[in-house]
Amino acid sequence: MEGERQQPPAAAAAASKVLDDDDLLAEILLRVALPTTLLRAALVCKRWLGHASGRAFLRRSRKLHPPRLLGFYVEGDRDVPADPPAFVPVLPQPAELAAVLRRASFSFDIYNGQLVQIHDCRNGSVFVQVGSEGRAVMRVHTPLCPRRPVAFIPPLPRPALRPRGLCSFTQILSTEERGGLSYHYLYVESTVDEPETRLHVYVLQDGLWLPRPPLDMHQLPRPLLQPRPVLVDGRIYMPAGVSDIVVLDLTASSFSTIQLPRGAKHDGCGATMLARAHDASGVYFILVEEFRLLIWLHKGGNWSLVDTICLREMCPGLRVLGCTAEDEESGLVIRRVGNDAEFVLLQMGRCALHLDTRCRTLRKVYEQTEEHQCFGDIHPFMMIWHPTFPALRGDHARDAM
Repeated sequence: MEGERQQPPAAAAAASKVLDDDDLLAEILLRVALPTTLLRAALVCKRWLGHASGRAFLRRSRKLHPPRLLGFYVEGDRDVPADPPAFVPVLPQPAELAAVLRRASFSFDIYNGQLVQIHDCRNGSVFVQVGSEGRAVMRVHTPLCPRRPVAFIPPLPRPALRPRGLCSFTQILSTEERGGLSYHYLYVESTVDEPETRLHVYVLQDGLWLPRPPLDMHQLPRPLLQPRPVLVDGRIYMPAGVSDIVVLDLTASSFSTIQLPRGAKHDGCGATMLARAHDASGVYFILVEEFRLLIWLHKGGNWSLVDTICLREMCPGLRVLGCTAEDEESGLVIRRVGNDAEFVLLQMGRCALHLDTRCRTLRKVYEQTEEHQCFGDIHPFMMIWHPTFPALRGDHARDAM
């Protein structure tokens, strides 16, 4: 048509030569960093969709571009219903994610002053408990998918305890599966008179918490009071004793133990934490000493020190970040660690710091403003991975890629 700009024949031929080559096309799509952009590229045609939605392609893409940290929910005082969790974005973010950030910052004020507690925050889903004990209801929100209805979860079960038994710890554990998340509920029972521990594990299936047979931890180290266990590849890793990790294999219903790296010990004040290894079927152990962070990976029965980060070298004067001398004197506490230890959220006094272990950046992302404000828990909120692609009828080839 007259006035319409046409691509020169040589340029069109060159572009066609590249885009018609499946290997080159896949390499180009691998350079797409944002899942929103990848989804748009996949909608160009069925051939592009087949590449972008293939399992092998998605595994490679995740390794190059791990799920982005959009922000985190900060819980206030859990005893004050009028102080619900608030979303704090991690800025700056690409302009393309502006609408995503707006959805992520949805307000829990919809519960009209009821007590709101976050149990789990993973892959775009927020598992919350609304109301006080005895009258609480469980729900799962998906802020990035506003058209998806809120999922109602049955109340958390209460197992029958032994005489003089008491609950020492509970936690919701989630894991990613095809089509969504699966949830486990871990209930740790201890006895008052003797150092005996029993684990009660429930799995959420078809809207019901189904119990597994309780497991006694005979002659095993006792779990920490706040162990922060992690679920990786069908195994629950739980810090226990002075320098042990108790591993529960959910498939075999059996226990084993892992010794921490030589010289390392658990710290009850927040200086140590475990993290999931996404593809390694293992677990990370993170330790902060003064202003130095050590990261080990347990894989194949052995520990390897994979990273040592000196925070003082990254930012010689932490006060440049806006932290005070009083904050520095309080030391560092690990609040959360991302999958594969890709990021660490640290608390220093009244400040929350975000450490990107890959990019070697450290910055302050949150600060308490009220003098008597309670520094509650922090829950990272990640971009959903992978994107939800439209189905290709009768095309199963991409599943084998």
